Amino acid sequence: MISDTPWNNAIRKTTLAALLYEPINVFKPIGKDIGIVDGPLEYFTAAGVRLPMPFTTRMTVVRLSSGDLLLHSPIKFDQALANELQRLGRIRHLVSPNQFHYAHIGEWSTAFPDAIPWASPRVRQRARARHVDVTFLRDLDFNPPDEWRQDIDQTLFPGGYFKEFIFFHSRSKTLVLTDTIFNIELDKMPEPWRTATRLSGMYYPCGQIFFGMRLPLLLQPRKAKAAIAKIHSWHPERIVLSHGRCFDSCGEEVIRRIFGGAPGRNA
Repeated sequence: MISDTPWNNAIRKTTLAALLYEPINVFKPIGKDIGIVDGPLEYFTAAGVRLPMPFTTRMTVVRLSSGDLLLHSPIKFDQALANELQRLGRIRHLVSPNQFHYAHIGEWSTAFPDAIPWASPRVRQRARARHVDVTFLRDLDFNPPDEWRQDIDQTLFPGGYFKEFIFFHSRSKTLVLTDTIFNIELDKMPEPWRTATRLSGMYYPCGQIFFGMRLPLLLQPRKAKAAIAKIHSWHPERIVLSHGRCFDSCGEEVIRRIFGGAPGRNA
């Protein structure tokens, strides 16, 4: 029997259909001790110029065995959302999974000065170059730190300039990705980006590896093989993505389709 806690009450009220993508800035549980928050649209910036290319944002929230909360790829700070999350646990870890998902960690860090901002490779340099006010206190590593080792495993997924840390929440069997896979719903994209997304193959229901990672993966076969083997070993049931529609079931089938069979085994 599910006890009456804010977390479990939220699970009762939420259906998978409500996860995509409104309401925004609202916690949406997807399993025991894990949920997502869909955020506002943001725009891609290249060489300091904002392109008319909107993309959705999504944060993953994990409640650790300690009762602390881990915020993966924090979205733009919202006070009402922060108040809601505080009812679920203490906001303790602010994780930048790659150098492109960090921009709002400083806002959350200001609101929660006891929280630990975690850095991905090259994110400090990128933040300085873009004059983003954020101070990272700890660095992610191939192995999970003691703070969440009991709940989450992780590895570094190769991708050259676009490499990122990926995470697996064991209790819910959820694989948490950022930019490794895109699964964009075309009706949420304006032209000409809709056509470009279709040509890239990174659209729902197919989903595909981010195009910027594909060549680096081919050039780093040993690292790619190790990372893909790690993903297979987790046997994920669902996959959370930062961009596009999540895969809420058949996670292992999705992994085999996109990455092939586990290295050393038949596909």
